[in-house]
Amino acid sequence: MLAGCITALLGGALVGSISPALVVARSVTFSITLLHSVLAGGLVGVFLTDVVHAPIPPVVTATLISILISIITAEAINRGFPEDSAVATSVCISVTMTVTLTYYLSFMSPLGVSRAMSYVFGTSALTTPRDIARLAATVILVIPLVHMFWSEIKYVFFDPEGAYSMGLRVRYYRYLLYALTAATATSLAMSLGVLVSHVILAAPGLLAVRLSAKKIHAIAYASSIAVMLLGYIAALLLELPPSAGVGIFASLIVIYALVGVKKWSIH
Repeated sequence: MLAGCITALLGGALVGSISPALVVARSVTFSITLLHSVLAGGLVGVFLTDVVHAPIPPVVTATLISILISIITAEAINRGFPEDSAVATSVCISVTMTVTLTYYLSFMSPLGVSRAMSYVFGTSALTTPRDIARLAATVILVIPLVHMFWSEIKYVFFDPEGAYSMGLRVRYYRYLLYALTAATATSLAMSLGVLVSHVILAAPGLLAVRLSAKKIHAIAYASSIAVMLLGYIAALLLELPPSAGVGIFASLIVIYALVGVKKWSIH
């Protein structure tokens, strides 16, 4: 129980930092579809450890592949592809890898498939010190960088032409946000599961942007941590997977942000 609460707190802080940036940058769809690459990377990692017997932890492989695909997506956008087309390309690559590796692993290592599928539903009930350390390391990396470059990220994604004219390195800031998103998605998926990452990534940022332009980060952190903790407690009481409990409260936040709040404040 204590380990789960610590995981929820760290995960909530991590989501609270990146979610507003994703909403402001209009990259929520990218962040959600990026989770497909996490699963693909996890399958590659399982294949390498179980079949090839390479001493590479699946989390390392998943992180590297997720970051690589995020960079490919960013570069495609920089070369003139619409974001939805670039994201669709990354999904195509990830899903192809997932289907192919799942097929081969089903013959070579059925246990490996089960391990990979655990990333989908999460193993939060079996949270280990390694999971907590992974989340803590990601928090230490992501939160300072998001706040350090918040103004640049917001401006680059809102007005890329103006950012170019001011001499800002639009490509690098796009790489930065996408790479931080990839690291966040991987850390959340490996510790909490792909499903819970899907349901929580957008909600806090959406609520914060809808409520206040001056307190975006405070609202995002508070709502994200609250959703994670309440979701874990609800899941425990109702004997549900953590992703189900978190999903209930995240859905309520999204509905409230879209229906109950009248204003939209990004700047």
